[in-house]
This record gives sequence, structure tokens and C-alpha cells, in this order.
Amino acid sequence: MTGPAQAPQSLTRVCPNCHGFATAAVSSGLGRDHRGHLRTITVDCPACHGHGTTPLPAAQLAGGRA
Repeated sequence: MTGPAQAPQSLTRVCPNCHGFATAAVSSGLGRDHRGHLRTITVDCPACHGHGTTPLPAAQLAGGRA
């Protein structure tokens, strides 16, 4: 054995807009509820729709240069 085997290449990549953190909790600005919890809303990345990944460009799938 000459060294560790390389991982197989995935057909997706991390979203360049959210860097894989596709969903975020954002403060709603309404303060806290009666139990003291901060009111938040959940927002998804508009580019990847909350998945955190995007498909590779067709040029990379075909073996061309990107």
C-alpha cells in the first residue's frame, strides 16, 4: 500500500453563497417571549434553497476545465 486512498469525487460542491450553512436563525426583532426565549425566524439560502450544496458545472462533469 502506497498511501491513503483518495475519496471519490462528489457530484455536488458546497454552496459558494452560504458556505454550507444553508439555514440560519435570525432574530425577528420582537424581543423575547414570556418565557425569556428570543423570537427567531428560520431563513434558507436563496441560492441553494436550504440544501448547502450546488451541482457541479457541466464542464467539470464532462472532464473539461472550469
